[in-house]
Amino acid sequence: MENENETYLADWLADKISDEQLKKLVTEEAFLDFQQLKNTVENFTVSNPDLDKNFEAVKQKFHVKKAKKRVKVFPLWRYSAIAATFLLLFGLYQSFHFSNTNVTGFGVSKNVTLPDNSIVTLNAKSKLSYPNLFQINRTLSLEGEAYFEVEKGSTFTVETALGCVKVLGTKFNVNAYEDYFEVICYEGKVSVASKGQIVIITPSESIRFYDHTSENFADNTNQKPQWLTGESDFRNVPFKYVIDQFKKQYDVVIAFPKTAENVKFTGTFTHKNIETALQSICIPLQLKYRKDSSGKIIISE
Repeated sequence: MENENETYLADWLADKISDEQLKKLVTEEAFLDFQQLKNTVENFTVSNPDLDKNFEAVKQKFHVKKAKKRVKVFPLWRYSAIAATFLLLFGLYQSFHFSNTNVTGFGVSKNVTLPDNSIVTLNAKSKLSYPNLFQINRTLSLEGEAYFEVEKGSTFTVETALGCVKVLGTKFNVNAYEDYFEVICYEGKVSVASKGQIVIITPSESIRFYDHTSENFADNTNQKPQWLTGESDFRNVPFKYVIDQFKKQYDVVIAFPKTAENVKFTGTFTHKNIETALQSICIPLQLKYRKDSSGKIIISE
C-alpha cells in the first residue's frame, strides 16, 4: 500500500492526477498528509536555496506534526526523497528564473560582469535580467541596447521581445526597442532569430529588423559600438529611431514632422552636448529646431 501511495503522490505532484482523483485513491488521512507536505514545500522561499537548511526545515515540520497529531509516521527516507525532489525542482526553477536585474536611466551607461565573467555594457534606458544560476543557464533578457563581450563556454542566449541572439563566445551589440531590432557582430559568429528568420552574421556584419522589413549592412570601420565612447552612430536608419535614441540620452520631449519619420539618417550625435547633438541630426536633413517655453524641442522642415 505504501508503494502505491508513493506512486499516487508522485503523479499528483507532477499534476498527472487532480486533488479529487487523489482523494479517491488514498485514505483521507493520507491525503491530508500529502496536502500538508505540498504546502510545506511551496512555502519555501526560492532564492539561493540552502539545501541542508531547507531539508532540516522539512524534517522539523514533520516532527512537529507527529507530536501534535500522533499520526502514522512515514519512513524518513520517503521524506528525504520527496524533499530532495522538490529542492531539485527549486534549483531548476531558480536556474531559469530571471531574478537579477540591472537598469540604466536617461543618459547613463553601466558595466555588468556576469557570473561566467562575460561583460555587458548597458546603454541608456536599458534593462538586463539573468538567473542566479547563470553559469548553468547562460540565458538573459534584454530591453534596450547592450554590448556583449562573451566568455567562451556553453551557448549564450540573449532574449528580447523582438528576437533571440545565440553565441558561444564573441563580441556583439544588440539594440531592441519598440519595433526596432538590430544586431552587430564585432568578433566570432552570431545567430539571430527574429520574425521567422534565422540569420548568421560574422565580424563587420549586421542585421536589422523594423517596420516588417529586414536588411543587412556592413560596418568595416568600428571595432566596438561608438556609443561606448559617448557618441551614437547610425547607418541609414529611419529618423524616428534616431529621435528615440536621442531622447534616451537627453531625457527630453521632442516633436518632429511625420513626413520625416522614415527619412534615412546616416551620422552621429554626441551624448555630451545637446545643442551640438541637435545640430548633428538636423543639419544633414535640412531640418530646423527650437525650444518652446516648457523646454520641449520642436523640429520642423
